[in-house]
This record gives sequence, structure tokens and C-alpha cells, in this order.
Amino acid sequence: MRSPRTVVAVALSALAVLPGALSGQKVDSAFKGSVLERLAARRDSTFHYAAYIPKGYTGDRPVPLLLVLDPLGRAVPSLELTIRAAERLGWVVMSSYDTRGDVANAPNEKAVNLMLDDAFQTFRVDTSRLYLAGFSGLARDTWVFAYGAGGHVAGIISASAAMPGDTAWRHRYGGKPPYDAALTAGSHDFNYDEVFNTVDTLRTLGAGVRADAFDGAHQWPPEPVMAQVMGWLDARAMARGLAPMDSTLVDSLFGVDSMRAEAAVDSARAGEATLRWENAAAAWRGLHDVTSARAADAALLADPRVARWRAEHDSLQRATVGVQQVMSATLTGIRQHPGVPDLRKLSDALHIAQFEEWAADRQDSVRASWADRRLSDLYVQVSFYEPEAYLGVADPTRALSMLAVAEMIRPKAKGLCRERARAYALRRDADLTITELKCALAAHEMTLAEVRADPRYQFMRTLDAFIDLITPPGG
Repeated sequence: MRSPRTVVAVALSALAVLPGALSGQKVDSAFKGSVLERLAARRDSTFHYAAYIPKGYTGDRPVPLLLVLDPLGRAVPSLELTIRAAERLGWVVMSSYDTRGDVANAPNEKAVNLMLDDAFQTFRVDTSRLYLAGFSGLARDTWVFAYGAGGHVAGIISASAAMPGDTAWRHRYGGKPPYDAALTAGSHDFNYDEVFNTVDTLRTLGAGVRADAFDGAHQWPPEPVMAQVMGWLDARAMARGLAPMDSTLVDSLFGVDSMRAEAAVDSARAGEATLRWENAAAAWRGLHDVTSARAADAALLADPRVARWRAEHDSLQRATVGVQQVMSATLTGIRQHPGVPDLRKLSDALHIAQFEEWAADRQDSVRASWADRRLSDLYVQVSFYEPEAYLGVADPTRALSMLAVAEMIRPKAKGLCRERARAYALRRDADLTITELKCALAAHEMTLAEVRADPRYQFMRTLDAFIDLITPPGG
């Protein structure tokens, strides 16, 4: 569940008219095999990106291009996750510093177009094999961009989020994407259930889709998972006739999926192994003999304990949508009624105590993990989306009430100071605003530059305490 955000189908201008492959230039060997950390876009030098060119790039044949979109513009760290696979597969990778999630009028489409422009002028790009990778809110954007790319996008990597909720732009294809989709989520990610529910839906439509779970929270997948995902997309291009078949690569990738499933069994996580075998069988169908994966999955599910684990996992996964609808309706109802909500009644309505009890019950690890994800989901809502909505209508009191609920869920959690500072600034309470700004700066929620530039703090510009706060040491 996320606060509504308008999503429209877009046609990327750089893809308006393209041949099957562009005749790019050869690249100096000095630029290959290392991360080019900060490059300015030719058409707008205020936009920047990082890039990786594989050592084997010659310009003699068209190569796939992957664009990486991080919601905080963390260009280099997100690009580094792709290097091993890019080198193995021969992909060029570009990663933007300027993409943003949950920001009104974020320049994400422009950032993508500028990277495409530069790629088309620099490399010999296979324009039937463009790929997009996005995390969280930017994962949702990759679905929209890919639909609007006129068939040039062969696949996407949707990390820690699934399709946008607005389905109008998908009707042309009956809900089945005309490209391959690899989705990933951490086992503690509040979007885990959303991701895997989406995968189940797409599989029933016959879409090219795979799902990878890993030990982690709301984050990009680890580098080994990213390498496997990119390899699968490469193999899917072979199945679609976009690349020559490489059975050695396919065998190797299927072998990695099989080893991961077997490792889960060896770690006494047979229930998780059934998910991995099922994914391997579905992802590699038509590319590799999946008889062994299906047989291994069936053998595990023959154990009543494993079957119960899997049944509970799947039941809770399906129940997530209903729980999120209740959460959304409760929070929407509060917005529609004046006054500060009773926190105890609100806590009861959101089932916080029940989820906390389940999350602490290690005798039922499936339900515990699911309940922890529901608490994380609620925390994201009341620590950011709801307070921001109230601050947007100049209601600091109710913004602070939502932050109090967040504190109830995650006592002493980092990440609340910035929102509280904004609320106290609306109240013109200089002392509390400065206290929370100090906290936000110490927790790296904000930078000094952001504090100086934010007009909501200008009412304190003549106060010595604020001047001291925004003045760097020695400055």
C-alpha cells in the first residue's frame, strides 16, 4: 500500500524512431572494465550518471543496454551490483544520479532520455534489447517506461516493488507485459507479498517472469542475485529470438538456481526451497529441461510439515491485500474527520498489538515474518506518507500524531526527526525544530545544504542557534 501517485504511460522521446541497432563509435580501452563514476549528460550538463563498459566491447556488434534507476540517485552503488553480470554478458550499464522516488515532478523520464541519448551517440546499442532496473518507487516507473517504449525494452528488473496500481495503461496488453520481468524482494521487505502476488498473476497470463527472494529488507538485491537475474533476462532474449542461443550459459544459470534451492534444504529451510524450485521450474520452462526442479518441489511438498509451511505462507501472502485495504481505509477515515485521533483506538484499529505479538512468535516463523512485514508496511505509511500528507495541508498536529504511531511501532527508530522538524517548523516552535534538525543531521536524514535551502526553516534565520546549526565547522 502506498499513497496514490499519478502514473501515466509515457513514450520515451529518445526511442521515437530507431533502427534495430545503432552504429556507435568504438570506445577507448582506457574506459572499459572500470566504473566511470560521474559523467555529464551531453544535452543537459546538470544531469549526471555513472557508466560501466565491459572489457569486451568493440563497437563491431550491437550490445544490450541496461539503465539503472535508484530512488535516491545512488548511481555508483546500484551500478556496482550489475558489474559482474555486465562483464559476463557484454552489457553496457548506465546509472543515474538524478532519479528520485516519492517526489512530485521527479525528473525520472528526463534522466532516462538523457542517458539514452548519450548511449545512442556513444555505443552500438541493440535497440531491441534495452533493459531497465528500478528499486522501490523507481521499480514502478520501469513498468510504465517499458510499456511506453514502443517495444524497444526487452525486460525490466523490478526490485522491491511491483506494477503501479493504476491499470488503465496496461489494458492494451490485457495485463500481460510485452517484455520480460524479473522481480526481487527481501524476506523482510514490506513489499514482499505484493511482489510475489504479482508474479503469481503474471504467470497465469503466460508472461515471461521470475521472482527472487533473498534474506534482507527493502533494498536492491545482493550482487549474486542481480547477476542471476540479468543472466535470466539474457537467456529470455535467446528464447525470443533476440540473441543467439548459448546453451552453456543457460545450463550454468539453471544450475545456480538449483544449487540455491538445494542450499535452502540443507539449511533446514525446506519451505523456502519449494519456492525456489517452483521459481526455477517456471522461469526456465522452454529454455531448459525443468523436470528435476518439478520433481524436487513435489518431493518436498510430500512432507506434511513442508506442505503446512507452504500452505501458511501462500495463505498469508494472499491475505496481504485485505490487510492493506483495512490499513488504507483506516488512515483515509482519519483524514476525513477533524481532530487528533485517539492513539489507543487507532492502534487497535490497525491491529498493531496483534502484529507485534505474531512477529515475536518464533514458533511460527512464517507468520512472524509476515507480521513483521505488515508492521514495516504500516511504519512506512505513518512515518512518511501520512505525515507528509498532513504537512502538505499545514496540519502539523495530525502529522505529529502519525509520527507518534510510528514511534509506537519502532521505538527510537531513526528516520522520524526530519518529519518532526517539518511539523514543528509549521508551528513556528524554533527550539523543537532545531532539536529535531540536529537529530536529522546526525542520523544523515538531511544535509546542511538541504536545511539551508528549505524555506520552511527561514523563520529562524536570525536566531543564533539556527545560524550555529547551519554553519559548517570553520565556516
